[in-house]
Amino acid sequence: MGLNSNWNALIYYPRNIITNQSMPDIGKPPKNKTILQWTAVMMVLNLLLPCHSQAGESPVGDAPDKFGDLWDIPHFYSDSNAFWITDLKLVGRYQWQNADVDSEQGNYSSHESRRFRIGTEAKILGGDWKLKAEISINDEFSPFYDYITDAYIKYQGNPSFNLTIGKHRPIWSYEMATSSRNILTLERSLLVNQISPKKSTGISTRGEIDNWSYVLGLFSGDIDDELGNFDDASGFSLASIGYNYSEKSRFEQMAWRLDWIHNNDAANNAAKPYRDSFSLSHFLKQGVMGLHTDFIHASGYSDDAYGIILLPTYDISDKLQLVARYTHATGDNDSLKVQKRYENNVPNLTDNGLGENYQSFYLGLNYYINEHKLKLMSGVEYAEMEDAAGDGGDYNGWTVFSGLRFYF
Repeated sequence: MGLNSNWNALIYYPRNIITNQSMPDIGKPPKNKTILQWTAVMMVLNLLLPCHSQAGESPVGDAPDKFGDLWDIPHFYSDSNAFWITDLKLVGRYQWQNADVDSEQGNYSSHESRRFRIGTEAKILGGDWKLKAEISINDEFSPFYDYITDAYIKYQGNPSFNLTIGKHRPIWSYEMATSSRNILTLERSLLVNQISPKKSTGISTRGEIDNWSYVLGLFSGDIDDELGNFDDASGFSLASIGYNYSEKSRFEQMAWRLDWIHNNDAANNAAKPYRDSFSLSHFLKQGVMGLHTDFIHASGYSDDAYGIILLPTYDISDKLQLVARYTHATGDNDSLKVQKRYENNVPNLTDNGLGENYQSFYLGLNYYINEHKLKLMSGVEYAEMEDAAGDGGDYNGWTVFSGLRFYF
């Protein structure tokens, strides 16, 4: 057995512990190392060590398998014939990014661990049910635990009826309904960030019937680092309906979806201070080109906010993708605010960056090393806020982004 074969056996150490499978006698992790730490070390070593092959073996042929093995490390157990536990794995994501802002109101630079999460996911009872729990890790590891991001049980045994109970993401608008693992820009658009609710504890059902899809949900309006509560009726509800008409169109993919959120209390901290928020999104794709369109309107409790988001994509190759985005938003009586992350941190911004008209132009390149599981992202965005009231909320500036996104 070659050197690299030994390392490939060793990286499966955590999974072998659970399944009681045998493995070569290559030692155990030091007592002062956790299984997670040991696994992380082995992942790095397996990438760095050269591939030593025996006679007749091809190092080039081994490379793709070795690369794929990295995403199999956290997969502890899988047996489709089992009933109680059919699948068990470690899940997580790490996202790092850098931003440099150059604006008329001053400059700002930042680099950060945008998201760092770890958790477990299990399929049980014949695979019809899924359990997931995931936490956010503090950037400085002191303390290690930051807050709970997901904690739910989901019935997924019927495509026409799925049921999720616990803390999870409400489905609203294309950008927010898309996980941060798969979004195409480094930051979501201003209007989506300003209106979308946060992950909250609740119950929701979703499914697909023929070409139609639906989502219904009730969520707590209270959110904290853990699960929040349902002590009163001040939560929010959502409803969504969509239709895929690709078969009837001239495009490979074509679909629309209408999302509605009703917030019962302006004081909720899980939902934003709007009584009713609507998103009408549309997606089409033909060959290497795609286009997401989103019309958004929110009203009640706060002054109205509304606008449009256009997000076209062009696949240069299987690995390289060009992404653009145009956002135009209007908010009555200075009810819009420049992006909280980066734009709002320039030193000479006045009136908290509040205005009535905002537009931005984003252009970026994504390089997919292993699809969305490991990708490099870069982009540049020009944004401007017009303060019609004339009390100092104007903003004009460029932001240059770069980042790495990884999940398993």
